Amino acid sequence: GIGIMNIMMVSVTERTREIGIRKALGATFQNIMMQFLIESVVIGVVGGLLGIACGVGVALAIAKSGLFQTVITAAPIIISFTFSVGIGLFFGIYPARKAAKLDPIEALRYE
Repeated sequence: GIGIMNIMMVSVTERTREIGIRKALGATFQNIMMQFLIESVVIGVVGGLLGIACGVGVALAIAKSGLFQTVITAAPIIISFTFSVGIGLFFGIYPARKAAKLDPIEALRYE
């Protein structure tokens, strides 16, 4: 979660000028919030899918080696994916609010 928030904060800082232009052209608070929340949720989705793929791969490798018998069920996969998306959403709120609250004049002046 902290990694997602740091990535999003860097994204907001790097795109300050773009945010200022969008706000000057009429983008609302909700438009900017939605843009950055979608980005943070996408990061959570990608992380969740990679985590599921790694977990299933490791479980299959352990089962194939014969050391243990593994069982892969849908419930833990769904719960972990939902948790990953929720973390992306929750930790993306602060950077999204920071971006949406930028003053367009200050953002355009930012270099």
